[in-house]
Amino acid sequence: MNKCILTRKADLAVSNWSGGSTTQLFLYPSSASYAARDFQIRISSATVEQTPSAFTSLPGYHRVLMPLSAPLKLVFENHGEAERGPFEPVEFEGEWNTVSFGLCTDIGIMLAAGWRGSLKAIGSGKYECATGFAGVYALTDGVKASVTGEDHTLMQGDFLLLEMDTAGELEMSAQTKDAAILARVFR
Repeated sequence: MNKCILTRKADLAVSNWSGGSTTQLFLYPSSASYAARDFQIRISSATVEQTPSAFTSLPGYHRVLMPLSAPLKLVFENHGEAERGPFEPVEFEGEWNTVSFGLCTDIGIMLAAGWRGSLKAIGSGKYECATGFAGVYALTDGVKASVTGEDHTLMQGDFLLLEMDTAGELEMSAQTKDAAILARVFR
């Protein structure tokens, strides 16, 4: 059975990291803890308020990161570097010593072995959702999402989680081109 869970911005957990703050959008399984590093999936949005900033080491996790508000340069010790503008994702391993340059807000996925994920900026349109998890993170107010016969209106900072046992379609309606981020996680 497919299901949707809408979490309003005010109900999301916010914590600090060495370079700013982070808002946890989704953690799986729900009994897991980010601090204990026993989770399979974590989707979060963070602010990078210091430059340079050293990223938290996450051995055993694959990361997908997308700057939202400004360019970000990532330097991976012994693994090169990547420079991304807003809405351009980058993938890297959690155990790499990673330092970022630039100030921005970003969204990221942390994945344990066996999981894959992607991030994409979306606006109005129809989007396929495969089995697994999908999340819609609203960047603006008034984003309308319709899936599995349910209609939701998201405000900036809200997160809609879709748990898909069968493939389905997400229909979006928004006033701007990049009104939300679609995060997909699957095996």
